[in-house]
Amino acid sequence: MNWRYAHTTLALCTLAFTATMVARLAISPLVPQITETFAVTNTTVGLALSGMWLAYALSQFPSGVLGDRYGERAVILTAVGSTLLASVLIAVSPSIVGFALFTVVLGAGAGLHYSVATTFLTRQFDDIGRAIGVHVAGGPLAGLVAPP
Repeated sequence: MNWRYAHTTLALCTLAFTATMVARLAISPLVPQITETFAVTNTTVGLALSGMWLAYALSQFPSGVLGDRYGERAVILTAVGSTLLASVLIAVSPSIVGFALFTVVLGAGAGLHYSVATTFLTRQFDDIGRAIGVHVAGGPLAGLVAPP
């Protein structure tokens, strides 16, 4: 196999999808420590996480428009960068309010990735199904990596 630009983009998009998914999934195993640290109930943390997943879902819709306007690469890099920044802010969050706000920001940033990356990959490959299959495999890989 001849390694080319398309394969590099596939590897990087898959890695980015894995990273954004790990950032979201890594929070759930830490709920007991989060509730203890902020002296809140599971319900409070659950509401914050629900906000994250809602923001994730809702940000996927405008991501395509943003990709068309600013380019897929810029949106993918924004998704990864905002996921990284939000993850750091969650880790150093001084209060449950900050934690909740930053988890929503995490969801919104991570939600920008998938739709735009899929469009980007369809432009790189003739065998679109295989490329999307490899890209989607980043999600289950994150599910294996995040809990430990």
